[in-house]
Amino acid sequence: MNKGLSPIVASVILIATTMAIAGILSFWAGSFVEKKVEESENTTTDIVCLNARFNLFTKCQYNSQTKEISFILENQANQDIILDSLYVFYPSNNLKSYKLSIKLPANNLLPFNQTGIDPGFISFQLRTKCPNVYRDFNCTEVS
Repeated sequence: MNKGLSPIVASVILIATTMAIAGILSFWAGSFVEKKVEESENTTTDIVCLNARFNLFTKCQYNSQTKEISFILENQANQDIILDSLYVFYPSNNLKSYKLSIKLPANNLLPFNQTGIDPGFISFQLRTKCPNVYRDFNCTEVS
């Protein structure tokens, strides 16, 4: 009477176990690498945003006839900044937002105009793609 596994059955079990372990490791390694790449991209964005600074070079002016604000922006950093959105605050916690995609070149000035601004606003906020880089400002009406 033979006891034990035949060499063929043992080989099949060994190969199946090896393939199962390889599949599990492959799945884990794929998600691990994907997570690390995402963290690396976030770190790169954080480094770029760390030095991002911009300001209003001129005072904001509002033309009630054309419903337009205008001013000049100054990028005070060595890298381009992407302006992402403009928020207009009105009384009673009303808010109007404008989606932007404007490149403010490094160490440069850029004229900024936005039309469609209804009168009665309280203040403005100009945001960039960097989460903590924004400017709050007010506008004066011109005739």
